[in-house]
Amino acid sequence: MTLSNIRYFPLQIWVVLIGTFLTRAAFFMVWPFMAVILNQRFEMSEAVIGFILSLSALASAFFSLYVGYLSDKLGRKGLMMLGCVTYVVAFIILAISTTAVWFSVGAMMVGMSRSMLETPARAMISDLLEDKEIRDLAHQVRYYMVNVGASMGPILGLYLGFTGAQTTFWFVALTYALYGFGFMYVFHLVKNEVEPPKSELNFQQTLTVLRQDRSFLLLILANMFVMYSYMHQETSLVQHLNQLGDRVVDVYTPMILINGVIIIVFQFPLLKLMSAWPLTHRAYFGLSGFALAFLMYAFTPLDAPVYWWFAGAAVLAIGEVVLFPTFNLFIDRAAPAHMRGSYFGAGSLAAIGVSLSPLIGGIILQFFGGTALFVSTAFVCVIAGIFYHLSDKQRRLQSPVVN
Repeated sequence: MTLSNIRYFPLQIWVVLIGTFLTRAAFFMVWPFMAVILNQRFEMSEAVIGFILSLSALASAFFSLYVGYLSDKLGRKGLMMLGCVTYVVAFIILAISTTAVWFSVGAMMVGMSRSMLETPARAMISDLLEDKEIRDLAHQVRYYMVNVGASMGPILGLYLGFTGAQTTFWFVALTYALYGFGFMYVFHLVKNEVEPPKSELNFQQTLTVLRQDRSFLLLILANMFVMYSYMHQETSLVQHLNQLGDRVVDVYTPMILINGVIIIVFQFPLLKLMSAWPLTHRAYFGLSGFALAFLMYAFTPLDAPVYWWFAGAAVLAIGEVVLFPTFNLFIDRAAPAHMRGSYFGAGSLAAIGVSLSPLIGGIILQFFGGTALFVSTAFVCVIAGIFYHLSDKQRRLQSPVVN
């Protein structure tokens, strides 16, 4: 993989990459403070807040399946611009809502808008780049932009005072409006673009094809287990560290910083180092980092020196920086050209793991403790590795019908 290949990216992909960075930065300026707004403005309990945020993730996951099908049927451009419009509407609703019901509607619309924008965008990257190496680089750069934006957003939000003021959702709405205008301008500027082949299947037939692709179904399950495991880093770990009392901020905040720095600094050097590795071997490496990090968490006493927690965060980040960019590459390899949208949409079902993680993690923490939670999470990483192996084996068996 050579970074100089970015010069081959067409203008449409640059709009996706730059827009991804700007919108993710704006999004994460305010989204981490959603719980603060829901608690202070609407006096919701932790359980209700968790339900609303999980509902947003589930709405995105399941809606992505249909949006992916529509993008194969109708094209990517219209859905991406419509996704920007619905994002704007969703954040305006969040900015002006005076009742918990409308705020919940806005949060759910955010999840649906995400699927309308990101699923066709990922498929479009694969449509526009025929060379596999350049296509892989584009997906990896997009993931990098997501991470840089997500890392900078909360810091900028704190610096600008976006720590729970409902009116700050107007700023995010403006950012997505600018993203939409960027698409309109570029799509108008680029004429005679070669369109990907349109799917002639209806939705039921599309689901049948997806169900029959056993390799892809195993891949979705593997990704679901990965997302379930990873979310314990962002949810259950904080609950476990809450036993430290006031020290929790001093321990967890540097862990977030370590994660962000490692991802930003080491993503491309590591991917270049592993560019000749098969995707499954990259997945095994990333999962090994996840499993080792969770075992470190499991057997680190709460009163241990903080550098043990920092070391665990560093190991997990190294696994993440290799594993997560590989997700889109797996799907890109699996999808026929006329069904890329459907495959990327179905791949979003891995977010079910995101929704289940806080619930299951909270139950295990309450009844069995942190050691049991993190040991079991390491075991789930092993299960994910088995599913990646089975998916690869099945892909080889059905290779005549899989790209």
